[in-house]
Amino acid sequence: MLFGTARDALRGLLADGSTRRCWRRLWIPSYFCQDVVASLRSTGIVLVTYTDDPENPLTVGNARFLPGDALLVVNYFGLRGMPSYDRLLPDTVAIIEDHTHDPWSVWAINSEADWCVASLRKTLPVPDGAVLWSPVGHPLFSEPALTVDRRAASLEKLAAMALKALYLEGLLGDKEFFRRLAISGEGRIASGDVSGITEWTRALLRTFPTGTWRERRRENHRVLLSAIGGIPWATVLRPQDAVDVCPFSGIVLFDSAERRDHVRECLMASRVYPTILWPLESLALPGIPPENVDFSRRMLSIHCDMRYSRADMLRVAEMIRLI
Repeated sequence: MLFGTARDALRGLLADGSTRRCWRRLWIPSYFCQDVVASLRSTGIVLVTYTDDPENPLTVGNARFLPGDALLVVNYFGLRGMPSYDRLLPDTVAIIEDHTHDPWSVWAINSEADWCVASLRKTLPVPDGAVLWSPVGHPLFSEPALTVDRRAASLEKLAAMALKALYLEGLLGDKEFFRRLAISGEGRIASGDVSGITEWTRALLRTFPTGTWRERRRENHRVLLSAIGGIPWATVLRPQDAVDVCPFSGIVLFDSAERRDHVRECLMASRVYPTILWPLESLALPGIPPENVDFSRRMLSIHCDMRYSRADMLRVAEMIRLI
């Protein structure tokens, strides 16, 4: 089932779960996008946190489950292998997995969760799009219609993508043309009623060589991991399971927040734009461990997808090394 965004998919699923499955609480990992957490409040379901982070295997040791609980599990940055739930959870807990960072992993394909969700616009060049499925065959609810506001937001993002391509080709001199559209579109696509996917994104999804692109991302990550190796104040997170794991990006962890901020500023000055996944300065829920906040302050996500070559990865690594 396709949606406009993963937030739409999760909100639609939680609304259906509350109505038809008697879900009352959703356990959310402590290290997670706080904007998404805030959007889930509109469903009326109670949100609680359990301790989890990208540096360790899945654990739910601090969660006290009750009947009517659902659990959101995240494949952080595409670095995790398939967990074993038998020793972690009671049978009454509904499991929802977020495979946004690697929708084509062995884990996603062979999942035994009740539900899986992935935001497709994070790994594919589309302005909107997310998918929801049930690996165990739970009946799906009706796919939502595309809302008027989401259609407009997707068009803004699509226009921004086209203009950015012209800018990168040197045919457009002012990047503010596409930046304003991108910011406006992103704000509108992350709000409003639950929406379906646009017809242009639905059509584009049938055309992409996802396997080839995934392999390019994996190879670029290997190059970046090797090139940054040996820097005493920066490390790249490694996959927790080496079997067919494809990292979403190069997650570089610095020895201090100050060094991270300095490196980020220098990279952006050279037209390299890393991201922070995710800021934890403004918390949507209490109970976030200080270790999670510290991780968010010291991490940078370096893009390594199909847009980039081995030479690009080596160039970025060398820039970081020389800063």
